[in-house]
Parts: sequence; C-alpha cells; structure tokens
Amino acid sequence: MDIMYLLKNNARTIYLSAKILPSEKRKTFAVAYLVCRIADTVADTSLIDPSKRISFIKQFPILVEKGEAQTAQKMAFSFLSDAEQNIYKNEAELLRNIYLCIKEFQTLKKADQKITLEVLRAVCKAMIEDLSFFPQEDSGLIKALPTPKETLEYCNYMGGQPGVFWAKLEFGKKVKKRYLELALKIGRALQITNILRDIEADVQIGRIYLPMTQLAKQDLMPQDLLEIENYLKLYPIMLYWMKEAKENLLAAKEFLKQIPRRKLFSRAAVAWPVFWSLDTLYLLGLAPHKQGKKTNRKISKLNIYLTMLLSPLYCFSNTLIDKIIDYKALRLESLLGNRMR
Repeated sequence: MDIMYLLKNNARTIYLSAKILPSEKRKTFAVAYLVCRIADTVADTSLIDPSKRISFIKQFPILVEKGEAQTAQKMAFSFLSDAEQNIYKNEAELLRNIYLCIKEFQTLKKADQKITLEVLRAVCKAMIEDLSFFPQEDSGLIKALPTPKETLEYCNYMGGQPGVFWAKLEFGKKVKKRYLELALKIGRALQITNILRDIEADVQIGRIYLPMTQLAKQDLMPQDLLEIENYLKLYPIMLYWMKEAKENLLAAKEFLKQIPRRKLFSRAAVAWPVFWSLDTLYLLGLAPHKQGKKTNRKISKLNIYLTMLLSPLYCFSNTLIDKIIDYKALRLESLLGNRMR
C-alpha cells in the first residue's frame, strides 16, 4: 500500500495529473490531496453526527502537523465502526490508511509541509462552515447559500486555495503574487464547475451552493430543485456561473506562460483540468434541450485520453495552448450567448 495507490483509487483524474509530475512534486501533491480528501470523506459521511465530524475536522490539521498519526487513525476507526456501510469502499480504505498519509507528510520538506498545511486548513475551514450552515443530510431540509459572495468564498477555499497550493509547489520561493492570483482564479473556476456538475446530487443531501438571492429571482425555493422539471428555471443561474467560470479559466493562459516550456509535465498537469472544465461547462450548457430530464454531466473517457495523448503536440507551445483554450472558451461563449437570448 502506498499513497499513489490510494490516490488512484480515490481520484482518477487527479492521479493522472499527479503521475506525470517529477517524483518530489508528485509525492507532495499526492499527500496534500489525500489529507484533504480524508477530511472531505469524514465531512460527507452522513451517519456520523455533524458535531463529531466538525470536531474531527477542526483537530485534523493539528494532528497532521504534529504527526499524531495514531490519534487520527483511532478516530477514523471509530467512524468506520459507526458508519462503514455508508462510506464507499475506496474512501473506507483511505480512512484505514490515515496513519500512512500522516507518516508520508512527516517525510516532506518543511516548505512542502507548510504549503500542505495551508491548503488543508483552508478546505477544512470550508467544510466546517458547510456542516454548520447546511441541515443534516437525512433531515429532509434543503438550504442554499445566501448570496453570490458566499458562493465565491466557498469556491475560493475549496478550489482557489488548492490552486494557490499548486502555484507554490511549482514555483517555490520564486512564486510571485501575480502567479498566486492567477492560480486562485483557475482553482475557483474548477470548483464552480464541480458545483454546477453536482447540483442534483448536492440537492439530495440538502445543499445548494448557488445563491438564494438568485434562486428567488427565478421564483425558485430550494425544495423546488427536488423536481427535475424545475431545472429549466434554474438554467439562467447556471449560465451566470458558467460565464463566471469561463472568465476565470482564461487566467490559465497567462499562468501557463510562467511555466518553462521544457517542463512539459508541469504544464500538462495545469492544462488538462482547464481543458476538461471548459468541456464540462459546454456539456452543462447543452442541458436545456433535454427539457428537464437528467443529462450527462461528465466528459467522455475518450476526451480524457485524447487530451493526454496529444499533450506532447501542444504543451511545448504557448501559442497552441492559447488557441485550444480560446477555441473551447469561444465555443462555450457562443453557446451561452445563444441561450441567454
């Protein structure tokens, strides 16, 4: 059992990006993702009382920092005994290996430990706010975030801060404020994409990450989103956030230019999720012609493999990367423009 095995089983596309990184970056990237995923797994396990979940998530960054692997593992085993049937097999396996993840964290360089803790604290903060704000999953209640401000703040923590982590990992001490700003935008956009893709699943557990102020303008209440037919009324709100995500994803063009062209794999690890996010947003933009029926919200495996296979053809060229991003963004913009009329 090693951390790359755990990463592969818990995040297939993240694993593909991590696998091509230089070994030292790969390890830090994998450890950072897995410790964040551990907290996320506990946060999402509905058979555990929310107060216990909050308690663990508050303590977890401290346990990681201090290397208290046995304490964290003991807590995880108590969760597994209470709710293992409610946890996916791979996530349960991850919780059984908290000890390994924390021990691997302790072998990282101090600078890499620091940025890993920064991103872990950020996502844990967002998870605690989630658990404090939203109703318990089996309550039958549904809440939406109040305003666009809260939606953006959530995306900044859950997506933007992982983006900042990536910039610090890539550039090290040479990282500039501008690079961090660009990375924040990219990560924010990826999280917006996740929110739009997972709306239906989130509604089922009582959570709507889109703003209540926007729902009200479309004459929607949170409970209305239990009915698929009402998603047509939701569509103008989705268009707003698709546009927001697209504008933020354009930051990838400038960001990628800061990574030397010889670092093919580092450039690919940034370009892939940006391409896939733009493609996912386009799929979501096609949704209304389904007339409220459930639609495919995931890009195809063929798309993923072609993006990877063709990497050597475009990752050495800033011009080609710009053209690919521009093509996908303009295709999405054209679709959004047509839908808004």
